[in-house]
Amino acid sequence: MGSKGTKKVSVIDEDVVSKPVVKVETKPRTKSIQFRIMVGSYEHNLLCVSAILDINGTKEPVFQPIFHFQAHSLSIKSMDIAKRYLVTGSNDEHIRIYDLQKRKELGNLLSHQGTVTTLKFSTEIADSNHPESTEKSGKWLLSGSEDGKIIIWRTKDWEVFGTLKGHQGKVNDLAIHPTGRVAISVSQDKTIRLWNLMTAKKAAILKIKGRDHLGQSGEFVRWSLDGNYFLVGLLDQILLYNTKTAKIVKKLSYKSTLMTFEIINIEGTEYLVTGHGNGSIHFFDLKAQILSKLQEKDDESKVWDSKAEGLDPIFELRGHTNRIKGFTYFNHPIETNGVPLLISVSSDGKIVIWNLSESVRDQIAIYDTGERLNCVVVSPESVERMETMKRRYNTVEEINGLDKNVDSGAISESEYETDGEEIKKILLKGKKKGKKNSKKRKVSITLE
Repeated sequence: MGSKGTKKVSVIDEDVVSKPVVKVETKPRTKSIQFRIMVGSYEHNLLCVSAILDINGTKEPVFQPIFHFQAHSLSIKSMDIAKRYLVTGSNDEHIRIYDLQKRKELGNLLSHQGTVTTLKFSTEIADSNHPESTEKSGKWLLSGSEDGKIIIWRTKDWEVFGTLKGHQGKVNDLAIHPTGRVAISVSQDKTIRLWNLMTAKKAAILKIKGRDHLGQSGEFVRWSLDGNYFLVGLLDQILLYNTKTAKIVKKLSYKSTLMTFEIINIEGTEYLVTGHGNGSIHFFDLKAQILSKLQEKDDESKVWDSKAEGLDPIFELRGHTNRIKGFTYFNHPIETNGVPLLISVSSDGKIVIWNLSESVRDQIAIYDTGERLNCVVVSPESVERMETMKRRYNTVEEINGLDKNVDSGAISESEYETDGEEIKKILLKGKKKGKKNSKKRKVSITLE
């Protein structure tokens, strides 16, 4: 590096005076990662900050608040994101829809009676060029509630597509299979239900058995990335099921209360990542530590009666002082330059960003919101486009509509790139259209 940046003068004769050596320092280019973090809080607020991180760690991380307002009349309990659209669910029974590209609220959905406990967009890969991207396309949205119902929303026009009924208690969580054809839910009624999204009907009902699980219900549920297994989280255990047989094949135990968990692919390894009541985050190699030791042919009753296996994590992260309420994984070859990031939130009010690269595995940025946080999602910084935002009036002529140079055109509708009619045919296949369907109540979207 020094030789390339130095101008040399060779001395041929003593009479020739050599010029001073000029050193040109060539510093490596520093690339920054910039993305947006949205969190919901107990204090009813929706907060968005833009995080700017230096890959080389030579500069301090910068957080720029984008918006912060009271989005609901009660606590925000759930949220999800797909492309430019963000949805939030609350104790106030409302689901609110936001267009992040235009930074505006599109309206709210009100068909649940009780807290909206979980929101999940469908999981088709949005970017075929980058299938490893965590971005969802969101052709439809599933919402679970305290009323025991799961509603399928068609996201092209936000109309009720179908209602999955069967749970006799609060729906605690749900997850959509990677194929988008099956969903699974857990409830306070202590059952696990699989749903056929092609027919909008239940596919199977499983019960949590065994003396060690008396009185416990599934709090969380996730699919493995290939969809061959699903995992159900209890207070201090995780139950592993084979998808094809719908039978339990393993039990895992934890010393600290389980608050949330996810299955993520970090640098080619599939991890079970668990968040706990003591503020720690644990990482387990799903294949090497869990799936490799399965005895699939064993009698299911033996697994229920057996003692849950305790595992030591491959590594753990400690940065929160209170219980982990949620985390999300963000990794994209372009948006993050291939750096695997985990963003976690806690009741301590902090947003912590972790670099999960094997050479780092540590926190790289902390933002204190001062509120008790419940849920978190992330989006690329490029999600917002100034040219699509509603123009503010600057003159009296513009306000009165007299300025011919100002386009007062209509506000565009929600723009999901999805064929809603095709989805409707799939989900409602076999159902005859009748008068009742024609009189079905539509959900209207209030535009600003």
